[in-house]
Amino acid sequence: MGTGSKSSHASYAVGPTTASEADDVVAEAPAEPMSDEEVQAKADLLVAMNLMEEIADPPFAVDPEDEVPTDPVERYDLFVGQVEQAQEAIEKLKEAGASDEEIEAHTKALKAQTLAYLNSLDEDDLREIAEAKGFEHPALLGLSGKGQHPLVHWLDPAYPGDIPSKAKIQAAALSRYNELLAGKTVGGMTLADLHEIEGTEPPVSGGVWKATPDEVASSAQAVTASIDAWNEAKKTYGPQAQEQRAEALHTMLAAEQKLASADCPELGEDLTKAKAEAKSAVDEALNHTYVHAKDVQPLVQQALASGQLSETEAMHLGGHQLVALMRPSTPESEVQSLKALAAKRQEQLANLDAGYAAHVAMAPGGDQPLNLPPAGDPGAPQAIAAWAKNAGDVRDMQTDVNAWYPYTQQGGASDTPYAEHPALGPGKYLHPGDLTSDFKSWAAKQKLSDLRTVAGELGMDNNAKATRAQVQNYIAASFNKKYDQQAIKDKVNADVAKKEAAKAAKAAAAAAPSTKPDDGLASDEAVQALASKLPAKGTGSAAKPAAPAAKPVKAPKPGSFNANVQAMMAAVQHAKATNQDLPARVDAKEVASWTFGAGTTASHLGGIHAKTIHAAPDGSPWMFKADHNHGGALGHTEAAASQILALSGVPSVPVYHHKTKDGTAGSVQPLLQGAKPFTSSPSQWTQTQVDTIVRSHVGSWLISDHDGYQDNWLQTPSGGLVQIDHGQSYKFFGADKLSVNYDPNGVTPIHQKLYQAALSGGLANGVKINPAAAHPVIKKFESMPDAQLRSVLHSTAYEGAKSGVAWVPQMRSRAAKALKIPQSQVTHDQIATAFLDHAVERKNNLRENFSDFFVQQLGLPSGASLKHGGGS
Repeated sequence: MGTGSKSSHASYAVGPTTASEADDVVAEAPAEPMSDEEVQAKADLLVAMNLMEEIADPPFAVDPEDEVPTDPVERYDLFVGQVEQAQEAIEKLKEAGASDEEIEAHTKALKAQTLAYLNSLDEDDLREIAEAKGFEHPALLGLSGKGQHPLVHWLDPAYPGDIPSKAKIQAAALSRYNELLAGKTVGGMTLADLHEIEGTEPPVSGGVWKATPDEVASSAQAVTASIDAWNEAKKTYGPQAQEQRAEALHTMLAAEQKLASADCPELGEDLTKAKAEAKSAVDEALNHTYVHAKDVQPLVQQALASGQLSETEAMHLGGHQLVALMRPSTPESEVQSLKALAAKRQEQLANLDAGYAAHVAMAPGGDQPLNLPPAGDPGAPQAIAAWAKNAGDVRDMQTDVNAWYPYTQQGGASDTPYAEHPALGPGKYLHPGDLTSDFKSWAAKQKLSDLRTVAGELGMDNNAKATRAQVQNYIAASFNKKYDQQAIKDKVNADVAKKEAAKAAKAAAAAAPSTKPDDGLASDEAVQALASKLPAKGTGSAAKPAAPAAKPVKAPKPGSFNANVQAMMAAVQHAKATNQDLPARVDAKEVASWTFGAGTTASHLGGIHAKTIHAAPDGSPWMFKADHNHGGALGHTEAAASQILALSGVPSVPVYHHKTKDGTAGSVQPLLQGAKPFTSSPSQWTQTQVDTIVRSHVGSWLISDHDGYQDNWLQTPSGGLVQIDHGQSYKFFGADKLSVNYDPNGVTPIHQKLYQAALSGGLANGVKINPAAAHPVIKKFESMPDAQLRSVLHSTAYEGAKSGVAWVPQMRSRAAKALKIPQSQVTHDQIATAFLDHAVERKNNLRENFSDFFVQQLGLPSGASLKHGGGS
């Protein structure tokens, strides 16, 4: 039957239908005889369902009048007409006495068919249809590319058009449009980008949407109403309270944002006054309320997907702080301050995680004794001193982080707030008293001379004269504020002075007859008199007892407990050293607004791209790399690569896409001051350096950077390691291999040099490839939402596809295979989508890929444990 006819099928005489014809579309007929009304209704339903199927997948039409329209809107209208016919038939069946089970089965079959049809449409068709049906800004939906497109549900005719779930979809698009109006980006898209997609002119300008006085008044009233709703929602309790507060908060912020972005020249100063009053009213509503992490969770997830918030900001700020970042009225100075705070907290948390892991290796807790090595073992004094200092740092960091962590999305909105940060969990707080007791129990079994060496490592320069109690208390002062190290040293000096005074008094008494009847110790007055002639206590003058000469420190046996502890401590120190030397990451918008000084050539920096050195506004040197061949696409790529690495904790110099005054596009980055080339050979590398290279390899594979040869590695002033120059990121994407032999540039990357040395026995004694080193980075990447990775790479994908960068042929081929079309028909957008899909796929396969890599290519069975969430 053709589907071009516009007439309804009001009545058909239909005979019995075979099971094979009807099973897939209608429920099984009841056994008892059907009434004429039921037979007719079932016939109408069958015809409607058949016609829906033909519209969704049109057969060849002999008669042109029977052809299904190719226009997506016309075809959708035709499809909706048949859905309405089917719904009428189901209603008639219900009236005719069909069972509830049969009605439910028909309804499910209808919904399945509408869903299948809409899911078969591509994104462009969905947007075109939605726009024709009155949906505002459909291009702002489906930006993550993950799961079912929201317009599928909004367009589904099997559901009423006024249900809340459809209203929320339109509200989400309008909320994102308000963000664009406020000058923000959504999924890498600007307001101008959206209107270019829609083929419309952007709103005219002073604000960002043209409003009449009545519309301004209406927007102001909407703010007032939303504040009232928020105040009511705050009072609610019960299972739905959290959701109601979250919805009310979203509505209030959206209303404020809309008014803040209005432009109405007719109102003049009255518009400014209205906006200020709205801001003040919202401030008042928020200031007197505790904003729970779950209240802002939906907003945060939306802001993450759109790129309005970074992962660092979303996970490390409290409810009020996140709201401030998302409000258009927040002063820029406060925004920058909050972003800096989030970065600082992220570093705090990372340092706490590393420090706590090092601590529990020696102090497992749970009534277990300390696992410290004997203080006289080679290398033990250094390890014990490092543990004591680290324990104090961990205790301080626990206190600091606990002050804000419970109010963040990690700590207050997650069902497993301590899974990744066990140091903050119940019962994990370091109690100085308990730790001191455990330490003294261990110390009682150690030689005093060995404990004095430990104290010397902690800065006790008069340790040779200290008693056991003084030495123990001095070490414990590293983590217990009950003790004061300087006071202990002063007491040692005082005791020494008193003994010296007593000795001098005794000698004087022997030289001249004493008028005193006793022959005991000198009087307190004599002691004081002699002591006054001695150097002041704690001054470190020549009279201070000299510390014993340090014994030569023997290196601990490779693989021993001491060696493992020292390696752990070294890893913590290495991470801190690297982080403190790297330039701080600045907001990309701020960098884009900077005017750099005149550049000087920088041929000494090497590389294939021309580079110039410029002065930033603060006078610091920055390097600009021009991208003459691809219009700045490579600048977007290197900037995205550095951001991705930073999100995983892999050290990287921040890079930003930038345009010079003359319009030349490229990338700009601060120079790493005081760094020197990492020139040593693999046989000289430490375990910490090897672990750093392994972690960096995970990041390099994700961003498909195979240019990390040794010249692109620097040693920071504090001893950390960092890879620079990620300009070749994604160059070989889609064709590259995770292999010890893959070297597309002909210059061996440093991780390959490492693996080849390990396979040939070229590493230092006791240094090895440890698959577990890769785990923290893999875990960080896995926790990154797919939508966030797509957002970070949006410009890389779309600008790269348009400018024909190196990876385009591979992604064109992938898109053609996925879409089953010739490569010549693949569009730039489809190439970009294929790139983003492949990037997400690589992220989600990191664990399995590296586990196989370590086991199969390096022969390390322990790599298999990566598949189960760890490594050893």
